[in-house]
Amino acid sequence: MKKVLDVLQDSTIASKSGKDNRSRFWGVYKRVAEEHDGEFLERYTGDMDIVLVFSGLFSAVSTSFIVAMEPNLSPDPSNTTNELLKQLVYIGLGNFTAAGSTPIDPAST
Repeated sequence: MKKVLDVLQDSTIASKSGKDNRSRFWGVYKRVAEEHDGEFLERYTGDMDIVLVFSGLFSAVSTSFIVAMEPNLSPDPSNTTNELLKQLVYIGLGNFTAAGSTPIDPAST
């Protein structure tokens, strides 16, 4: 630590305005930390831009697939109507076993 402080005292990096070695050390530390933090922010700001562009594209593609598949997500009302009519015909003909003892749930077809 003594060698580091000696080098800092003789270098032009450390400002001579500090009262003692500790204040000069923290001045140099602040300068180096700000430089490192600046580089860090530049690098990760660019990475964040890439992530945001990817998320926007992913959202757009997912939305287009959902919109295209939306008609297939709801049950076809004609299938439900046909099944219920078939049950009524079987019941009208007296064929209770073919119609089933319980009516078909419209949501299951």
